[in-house]
This record gives sequence, C-alpha cells and structure tokens, in this order.
Amino acid sequence: MSNSSAKILWTFGERVKEERKKNSVTQEELAEYTGVSVDTVKRIENGKGVKLDVAYNIAAALRVPLESLLPQQEWLSGDEIVGRIQVAQQTLELLEKLHTK
Repeated sequence: MSNSSAKILWTFGERVKEERKKNSVTQEELAEYTGVSVDTVKRIENGKGVKLDVAYNIAAALRVPLESLLPQQEWLSGDEIVGRIQVAQQTLELLEKLHTK
C-alpha cells in the first residue's frame, strides 16, 4: 500500500471515529446501520481499509458528506503553480551551476 493510500485510510478512520463519537453512536450501532461487523468498524477506524460502498454507507449513517471523512486536497491557483514551477527551475539551475564547478 502506498504512503498516500495509508494516509487516506488513516484519515478516514480517524474522522469516522470522531463523527461517530460526536453523534453518540457506538461501534455496534454503526456496524448495524451499515450492515458490517463490529470488527470491520474497528478495522476501518484503525485505518486498515474500507470498501467504497461501506464508506458511502458510513457517511450516510453519520449524516455527513463522504468528502468530509477524507483528507482535503490542496488546490492551487494558476499563479501558485507558476510560482512553484519557477522556484523548481531556479533550484535546478543552481544545482547545475554547483555541479559544473
């Protein structure tokens, strides 16, 4: 499993646990609402994996948008992207100068 996949699963599990507790829902109740076992809920909350349909059902049971249970993506504006590219180019130029000395 890639590092980014592990982060997504961990974040999802943490947010499920937070929402479940905030709504005073037990792991047993969440399992019943979503049609999975309590062990599955525990694995999900520990970041061990979740199927898409189960993730959708969990979000519905907790009455939150599925997106709120996932890590937020960083969206950059066009100017920010250009700025990052310019910094990367400057860094490459500096490294080339250092390497040719």
